[in-house]
Amino acid sequence: MAAALPPVCPVHRPLLAAPLRETDTHDRTSPLDRLLLRLDAEVDQATFALGDEDLRPYTWAGWTVSPRSTYRLALGENDVLPGYSSSTRRTVRRETEAFDFVVGPEFAADAVRLMMEGYKRHGTDLGLDPQRLVRLAGAFDEAGLARTFAARRGGVTEAAFVAPSDGRTATYWIAGSEPGPAMTVLLTHALRQLAAEGVAAFDFGGANTPPIAEFKRQFGPSLAPAPIARREMHPALRLAKRLTGR
Repeated sequence: MAAALPPVCPVHRPLLAAPLRETDTHDRTSPLDRLLLRLDAEVDQATFALGDEDLRPYTWAGWTVSPRSTYRLALGENDVLPGYSSSTRRTVRRETEAFDFVVGPEFAADAVRLMMEGYKRHGTDLGLDPQRLVRLAGAFDEAGLARTFAARRGGVTEAAFVAPSDGRTATYWIAGSEPGPAMTVLLTHALRQLAAEGVAAFDFGGANTPPIAEFKRQFGPSLAPAPIARREMHPALRLAKRLTGR
């Protein structure tokens, strides 16, 4: 049995009822320590996608923690545009009026299609069923946990992304666009709308591929940790890790 990291899952972490006390962490008696001990006994492998929490309980329990990053943008009463790079500001000012901006679950299929096409342009296949991704996005939308934003020109969707949110932080999730300015102007429209609704922060969903990280950096966010913690409990998996180095 495994507690695996699901595909296209930006966060997969224990949900704690309250912050951990450092004294409990040092004694290794915190609720997280007890959870990790139980996982050792009940699963063969576990992987978590974490944030900026204390990583010491994982390393002390024998987990491998790999550094990864994301970009997060604080949203407030001021417009986001002044924080952009100069080239991104020019793109927004020059291209915004060419697009219509819409929100609705019916555009999730466009987001999935454009995401898949983008990976193929770079020689990568996610190996995922597009219709299952569309249904997943639809389930989030139906539960009130996400919305899909899209930018259309001439009746054709050129950029779309699904944005899950807990009311405080929204995330750039299933996303894709045609080459060009569409995603830049769509993100700007969405960030302004989310800020107006009181959403405090926007997570760009990773900054671990150089060209993609550079695109996200130009919106003025701050780099934040998003590490991966993994542990193999089954002896065969531990042996395979030693033999392959992975």
